[in-house]
Formats: sequence, structure tokens, C-alpha cells
Amino acid sequence: MDIKTNKIMECYSCGLFLKKEKVSKKNTLKCPRCNSKLQLDKEHSFDSLYYSISAILLFLILNIYPLISLNVNGKILHATLLGSVKILLEQDFFLVSLVVLFTIIIAPLLNSIIIILSFIQIHTKIKIFSDTFLHDAFHFFKHWGFVEVFIISIIVTYIKLIGMVSSTKFDIGFYVMLVYIFCFYMSNIKFEGKNVFGE
Repeated sequence: MDIKTNKIMECYSCGLFLKKEKVSKKNTLKCPRCNSKLQLDKEHSFDSLYYSISAILLFLILNIYPLISLNVNGKILHATLLGSVKILLEQDFFLVSLVVLFTIIIAPLLNSIIIILSFIQIHTKIKIFSDTFLHDAFHFFKHWGFVEVFIISIIVTYIKLIGMVSSTKFDIGFYVMLVYIFCFYMSNIKFEGKNVFGE
């Protein structure tokens, strides 16, 4: 006898299998055996796609403007995202520069691109990559993006430099990066893997 597993759900507290029911957002579904709240599948929305596109556009803008401006003996220095990687390379920190390049630039960008590709494959007949590849790549790059660590390091650097240089200030790029981080994380939070990859 064939059982359609997409029409049943399991209570994670007691293991009881129940038939899925359409429940409005205001109502909650509870297990009849243990009275625990049941996790309902979230509806597939385009919010994740919009946030991913916004994140990529903000990332491009982010590389135009400096993050911090320093005034050292009358000379103004600007620190940019790609400039940070370049400085590390010039100082012979090859391995560190590769880690920064991958975790701050490549992984977050590829994460956003994979979300966009997933939406393209769901809503069109275009199949660029397999669902398994996209699933694995999404989770890999999601866990290897450390943009928030970089922004914390910028804030720590800013605090350390106060009093050491003539003047230091957060530039436009810093504030763009804060909005970029928000869009990046919202794209991951709103992305429903069950609806895309059938998890």
C-alpha cells in the first residue's frame, strides 16, 4: 500500500504521525496525544529572493565606498573591503588573506547566488544544477559566511584607533555593510529549504 508522506507530519515530542491540515496563521496545531505545538511548514514566499538580490546589489555598492577613514599626520587613508584583503597580501599574510577573501566575500556572495538560482529553477523550466548540488552548496556557504565577524573586527579596530590617529570615522561603506548584513541574514532566514529542495 502506497502512503503519501507529503500529507503526514510527525510530532517531534511523542512521535505520533498526523494528517497535515491547513491551519491559518492565527491558529496553532497541537498534538492530540501530548498537547505539544506542531511545527507547520511555512509558506513559500519571494522574500528570500528579494533579500538576496538586495544583498548582492548592496555588496557591489559596498566595494565602492570606504568602511573607515583615518587621518594620519594630515594624510587621509581609506579602508575598503577588497582593500583589506589586498593589504593582507602585501604584508605576506597569504593564508589569512585567503580566509578573509573566502569567508567575507566569496561565501556570502555564492550563498545569495544559490538562493537566486534555486528560485529560477523552481519557477522556470531551466535546470542549471541538480537540487542536491544546490542543497549542499547552500548549506556549505551559509555556514562559511562570517560577515558579522568582520564588522565586529572593524568596530574593535575603530575603538583601538581612537586617540592613536588624528581623526578616525566610520565612512559610508560601514553603514552600507550594516544594511547588507541585514539583507544577507534575512535572505537565509526567509529561505524555506523544504519547499525548494523537498527536505
